[in-house]
This record gives sequence, C-alpha cells and structure tokens, in this order.
Amino acid sequence: MDLDQRAAERAFRKWGKPATYTDGSGAEPIDCRVIKDQEIDDFDEDERVRVPRIELSLLVSEVGAYNTEAVITLGGVEYAVRKRLSDDGVVWRVLVAD
Repeated sequence: MDLDQRAAERAFRKWGKPATYTDGSGAEPIDCRVIKDQEIDDFDEDERVRVPRIELSLLVSEVGAYNTEAVITLGGVEYAVRKRLSDDGVVWRVLVAD
C-alpha cells in the first residue's frame, strides 16, 4: 500500500460516512464510506448564476471500478451517479443527483 492510499484511507475513516454502493449491474450492494461535499457553487461566466451541486468521494479499494449506472445510498437518501469528476486510482469523485 502506498502513501496516497494510506492517507486516503485515514481521511475516510475520520470524515467518511457509512454508505452503500450499488454498481447497477445487479451485484450485491457494497458497504463503504463516502465523503460528501454539498452545494459547491459554480458560476456561469455570462450570468453569474449559482448552481448547487452534490459531489461524493469514494475509495476505489472499497467500491472498485466506476460505473455510470451506480447508486450510492447515504443517510437513507439514494443518489444516482451522473458523472465522474476525477479518479486518481485511489479515490474517485462523482457528481450525483438525489
């Protein structure tokens, strides 16, 4: 295990919330920990409109490969994965819809 992996796992133990990841393939749901960032504001260049967003970060070691049909259940709320925002091989971050 490399330094990035250890640091990420430590962060998820501290700040991650218990969640369930379902990859959309019909496989059994996976228990995992998720870090939620809510209402990250984006600004449209022309009109300066605030756009609320919900982003979730997951450990690759817990959930495996990214799937566009995934659903993440966090705190009793189901979030459908809309788009992968980043994946460094240790953590992937997704934009979700509730």
